[in-house]
Amino acid sequence: MRPSRRPALKASEIPPQNLNLREGERQSIVCPDCDSWHPLYRKMIKTHHLDREVRGGRAPRCPGSAQLIDMDISVEQWGERMLAADSTATGRRSARQHYKPLAQPPTPIYRLADRGPQGTPTLHRLLPLLEHARHAVDQHRTACSLCKAGGRCDAGRALEVRAAETEASCTIAREQLKQQEHRRFDRAAAPVKRQAEWAAVLLAVQDADTRRAVVPAFPARPEAPAQAEVPSVPTEPEDIKAYDRRQAELGKQYARLADQPA
Repeated sequence: MRPSRRPALKASEIPPQNLNLREGERQSIVCPDCDSWHPLYRKMIKTHHLDREVRGGRAPRCPGSAQLIDMDISVEQWGERMLAADSTATGRRSARQHYKPLAQPPTPIYRLADRGPQGTPTLHRLLPLLEHARHAVDQHRTACSLCKAGGRCDAGRALEVRAAETEASCTIAREQLKQQEHRRFDRAAAPVKRQAEWAAVLLAVQDADTRRAVVPAFPARPEAPAQAEVPSVPTEPEDIKAYDRRQAELGKQYARLADQPA
């Protein structure tokens, strides 16, 4: 590889961060023409091409190829320059990080029907916008030859999308206004409705209370004297002999069932 006709570059004049002279690593340099790293070969920048993806000599060769480098500094001097450059960059770097505030997200369509700052429903402000959007679509279709022929251009599509979004916002605003009116009517009619419902069942409730008051109370049993507001509950059978016979018959039935094979 022959050196180029350019004058040699002095290593002392090259920024230290654009030169690599570390021991144990291949010496390399940033080409001053294409700003990319390339190895040094016999104190020259190795031949390289501008387009790395094109091979076989078809790509133009970089003018910085075979550029001579005059190593007028030692590795120790280069290391000192690197340390000095790094300390200078560290001093310029701010220790505090400043974060850019995030952009506020746009208002969703379903919230466009909320009331404005002056308490005016948004529907009143959306209706003129809807009329303007529809008029813009009609005016564009009249003037545009493509849209007039049944097609759709980019401008016409954008106008139709804006008109459709405005119409959807108006629809949502109408629904919310209807819901607000229904809730307001229900709150206003709640006391009257409650009184009407109570008046409809008042006679039946009074009749039930009257009939409950005239129902005779059953006499308390002697074996279980009734207490105040506590119904009497029998603690022994009325016919003890019949009860004993029934228990004996049940015992015999259980015994026969137990003797039968499974």
